[in-house]
Formats: sequence, C-alpha cells, structure tokens
Amino acid sequence: MKIGKQRKLSSVWKPGEAQTVTFIVTEDCNLRCKYCYITHKAANKRMNLETAKQFIDYILSDDFKRSPAIILEFVGGEPLIEVELIDQICDYFKVRAYECRDKTDWYWQYRISICTNGVNYSSDVVQQFIKKNARKMSLAITLDGTKEKHDLQRVFPDGSGSYDTIIKSIPLYLSQFPGNTKVTFASDDLPLLKDSIASLWQLGITSVSANVVYEDVWKDGDDAIFEEQLIQLADYIVDNDLYENYFCSLFDDFIGFPYSAFELNTVYCGAGKMLALNPDGNMYPCIRYKDFSLNHHSAWSIGTVETGINSERLRPFMALQTKFQSDAKCISCEIASGCGVCQGFSYDESADGTNFHRATYMCKMQKARVRANNYYFAKLHNKYGYTRLASDKRKRLYFMLADDYVSYCATANNQTTQDVMSGDTITRGLQYAYQNYMATVFVHSASRYEFTSRPEYEGHIIQHIIPARFHKESSGLENVIYVHNVSEAKINTGKQNCILNIPMEEIPMMSDCVLSLLNTYSRVNVNVQNVDKHFPLEAYSTQLKIIAEKLAEEYKKSGTFREVNTITDLCFSSEANNCKVGDRKLAVMPTGKIYPCHAFASEAQAWGDIETGVTPPQNERHYKQSNSALCGACDALQCMDCVYSNRQITGEISVSSSYQCRKSFAEREATRHFLELSGVQAPTSVPFKDYPDPLQLLSQEYSVNYYKADC
Repeated sequence: MKIGKQRKLSSVWKPGEAQTVTFIVTEDCNLRCKYCYITHKAANKRMNLETAKQFIDYILSDDFKRSPAIILEFVGGEPLIEVELIDQICDYFKVRAYECRDKTDWYWQYRISICTNGVNYSSDVVQQFIKKNARKMSLAITLDGTKEKHDLQRVFPDGSGSYDTIIKSIPLYLSQFPGNTKVTFASDDLPLLKDSIASLWQLGITSVSANVVYEDVWKDGDDAIFEEQLIQLADYIVDNDLYENYFCSLFDDFIGFPYSAFELNTVYCGAGKMLALNPDGNMYPCIRYKDFSLNHHSAWSIGTVETGINSERLRPFMALQTKFQSDAKCISCEIASGCGVCQGFSYDESADGTNFHRATYMCKMQKARVRANNYYFAKLHNKYGYTRLASDKRKRLYFMLADDYVSYCATANNQTTQDVMSGDTITRGLQYAYQNYMATVFVHSASRYEFTSRPEYEGHIIQHIIPARFHKESSGLENVIYVHNVSEAKINTGKQNCILNIPMEEIPMMSDCVLSLLNTYSRVNVNVQNVDKHFPLEAYSTQLKIIAEKLAEEYKKSGTFREVNTITDLCFSSEANNCKVGDRKLAVMPTGKIYPCHAFASEAQAWGDIETGVTPPQNERHYKQSNSALCGACDALQCMDCVYSNRQITGEISVSSSYQCRKSFAEREATRHFLELSGVQAPTSVPFKDYPDPLQLLSQEYSVNYYKADC
C-alpha cells in the first residue's frame, strides 16, 4: 500500500526558509488576458534601476530581518519586457550579497523566479539572460492548454489569440527547464479543463499549477461543469497510469477536511510574509495590495525604499488568522481546508477596507473540487492501494448492510431479524455520502457473507467491518477490519489490525484473547460491550496490567511496538476522543433512514434519510466532545465514550456514567504502567492527574456538594 502525499513534480525551493521579495519591474504587458486581476495596466510605469538598488540595499541592511534564503521574483505586467533591467538588478544583488557575505548567506542561497507569458521567450536578449542565470533560476511559461482554451483568454491587444506564438517556444523551454506552468480557469472555459490539462502533459509540461478565479464571475451550473471536468481528468489519470509522473494542483491530498486548530490560527495566504516593490519605490505586503489590481479601496503600502518598512502598517498582517478573517459558516465548514483565500482581493471586496474579511465567491467551486478529489483518491486507492493523508478527518457514513450487523462498538447488536440493505439503497446511500463529502463504512451481517462488489463502488473508498470467520470469503477485499469474539481469537486473517468484542462477563479471558491476536496483528482494538453498574473494575484492571506488561516486555526485547487501543492510544492522543456519533459519524439502516448511530435506530426518531438528507435535532451540539464538561476536565484521552450508553444510564448524551469513567481511569493507569516498564517516550504529554472520576475534579473546583457523588 502506498501511503503519503501525491508526488509533486515541481517543488518549492527551500520551503519555510526562503523569503520572496517581488520586483514589479513594469505595469505594461504585451497581452490582454481577459481573466487577469491586474485591471489597471499602465505602459509608462517602469521600475528605475536606482529604485531597485535602494531596495536591495535596504533588505541587506541591519534594519531588515533576513531569512536564511531569498527568492528574487520578477513580475509585471509581463516581466520579460524588461529583461535588461532584470539582468541589471540581479547583477547588483549578486555584488551586494557577496559584499555582505559576513552577515548573510544570500550570495549562495538565492533563486531568481519568473513567470512569463512566453511571447518573447525565444528572443536573443531573453536567451542570453537565461544562459547567464540558468543554474539559479526557476521559470514558468503560462500556457493554458489547448489552442481553443488558451486563445479564449490570452489574447494580444488586437484581440487575436497568442497560442501559435507561445507554442513555438515550448520545445526550447522544455530543453532548459522542468516543464511547469500556471493555468487559470474562468466561467467560459471550464468545459475545456480536462482536455487542456491533458494537452499540456502531452506536450511534456508535467506539472500544472491550476486554479479558478476568485472573482464574482461564477454562474449557475458552473460548479457541476467543474466537477464533471475534474472527474473526467481523474479517470484519464488513473486509467492511463499517470498519477506518479504528472501533477495537477487541482488534486490535493489535504483539501476538503474541517479546519484544524493550526489552520484556524494561521492564514491561507502569504500576504505580509512577502514583500513587493512598486516602480515608484513603495513597498506592499504582496502585489495584490497595489493599486493596479484594486477597484474599491486604496493601495495598502507598508513602507518605501527611503523610509523602510512601517511596522505599524504591517501589524494587521501579523495578527490576521483564519478564525478572525472568516465567518461562522466558513469556520464550521466540513470541507474548509484548502479553500483558497486571496487576502488582497478580499480586502478590496470588503465593505469597509479591512483585511479581516473573506470573499466567498468561489464557495460552490470548492465544494465541486472536493467532491471530485474524493472521487479521484478513491480511484487511486481502489486501483493502487494509495492511502490519502488526512483521510481520517472526513465525516463517516456507516452502512448497516443487514439488521443483524456485526457488533463493532460499545453497544452490542442483539437484532436477530435478517432484513438486508438493497443494492439500490446502497447505491443511493453512496451518492448521498459523495454529495456530502463523507467517507463510507460497510458493516456486514454477523451471520452470513453475501457481499458482491459493483462497478459503481469504484469511485468510493469503502472500509468493510466483517466477522473474522468470514475472512476467506472476503479475502478479495482490501480495506477490511475483521471483528473477533472470544471464541475466534486464534483466527489469522492476515490483516494488520482488528476489533475484539469483549462482553463484561468474558473480561477474565481478555488478556489471553488479546495476546493471542497480537501473534498475528500489530494492533488490537478492544471493545468492551454494554458497560453498566455490574462492570468488574478490579478484574478489568488486572487484565489490562497483564497486557501492558506483555507489551512492554516485547518492546524492550525486540523494539516491536504493538498497539492495544485501551493502553497505547493515550501515548499519542492530544485531545479527548469519544465515539463521535452524531458529530463525525452517522449510520444508515437497511431502510435508508439515517440515525446518529445504529444503536439509536430502535428507539429514536431518524435524523433523515438518503433521499431528503439529514436535519439534525436542536440538541445536536451535545454530541460534540467539546460540549462535555466531564470529558473536558479529564485526561483519559483514549476513552471511547459511548453517547448512546450515556443517554441510557445518566439520561444525558454529554454526561458519562461513573462506570465508563472508572473503566477509562483503569485504562489510563495501564498506560502509565506500560510507559514505566517499557521506557517508551510518548510524543504527547501524559499528565496523569490523581483522580478516579472527572466528576471529582468538577466537584472540588466548584464545590458541588449537595449530594454525595459516586466518585
């Protein structure tokens, strides 16, 4: 199985180390591209060499905080109109960087970056500059794909297309640089997307950075066209085995998930981390804050070459975070990660000229892109076994394929009826999951195996939960977790991890079963079922201790780290965890109705169905871990708190029973025992506060003592 990020063929030079400084050498251009964000071009605005020299002197002075490496980016307009000026600027930088080599490594650690429309690429003066700097340059020619697509947007001032002019230079370009280009799509050229990307690859341009415009240009139905074109491109890539050698940025491992804490506390855009110099000597946080691309607000200068950077004008960019820039809808969006934000454009579109605003014109295009990405990575997974990074962040829809589905969580299934989910219901359920960006899990019958894969499943990554005794019948499936019970603990399925169901009365046999399974599995997920007031805490603690000691012994003896969720998960947990039903998981029953989980299906009203969708109840927020007072006070982060059990025992979804809390406390103590014996250095903190029940902490902190709490 291949695990990891799809290989990107044109990597960023020194990511995290190199700062980009941009020289706007001209505001003129020899093309008039229809989608260009520079709406106020000017033929008479050209950078003076002395201005550029002042800027270089400033960034090499002690007043400027330098990065370990630097990228000298040259833009316009069309930068190669001024290639002689660029050459002079680069020469001056090299001399000054050499003179300052005692305080910076920039003389050795620099790159020249240019993106050109390619009109004069083959000219003698441009070729001389390339020959002189080739080993220190990255250069991309913007070719939009097919002739039809390119000439629809990238035209000369007289309206004629530029494709025939540009294509003549491509063989020369590919002999000098790795093939990469930038492609922009707008409403009128979306139907040409797949053929355009494919045509670029066929030319030898193997890496394509593509995007859709941020502006308010999208019409009804554009998202459907975008999605269909991406699906066609996905089929083309997978069917022709192209995914390892060709790259298009529209497919990305990391888009389409809820925001992480890191993403909320940072920003998508790099404005403020870049520095752009205007021909008149003004400096900007990026070129989109210069007046030539603004239509509603004034340019946002952060200094001049004479005065240096005005740190006060830079402060808003240092303070900006996604959670302050976005509204509640964006922050809570299921597919927020990877949704592009141009700060300069958002600033211009804001009502009051603020950077704490986010333009959302491309929202529906993000949704279409995410759905197509899920389809693409499902095809990669099903053909090559490629596992997408961060895929576990997606919300999941569990398909209970039969009423007598195999138990796999803390609530055992006692249904004996054998109604099965129809093929039509499965297909419609998969379509519902696709439209709502959900991963899919098929939970099979406990009594029989009758599953047959269908062609329409190809565009979905489907995980299967199957009784271990059916491992031979299901051997053709790849993405399987087998479920064992005590009597089946010695079955060898050949997989890496499994689930072990342990009813309370069988806890004295738990360690024998777990250790037997660890002879063949590297991970065992112990699932103690139907915990109630009769839970044998002492016996459970004893069994955990035996397992912990065996895990530690094997680790010290051979260095092999085997996992048992109830003991080892706490070593790697950074936040509280529960079963996530109603929040990150939903279940669809054979009838097609959707519930927060299968356990609620027998007694609660459905939240919806695969036809009409889900309408969560008013108390939906109680299913979220963040709304549990007890879990928020507790450091037993490995706890898989069952919200159905909570509701049955305490009456509240968000309040755990004392039996569940004591069980988790015993697991936490087993983790401590394992760490002490093994010497394993856990990458996350395991604080081990001294308490047996989190209610005790809350009672002490807030003096809740009207009753004698069972804690």
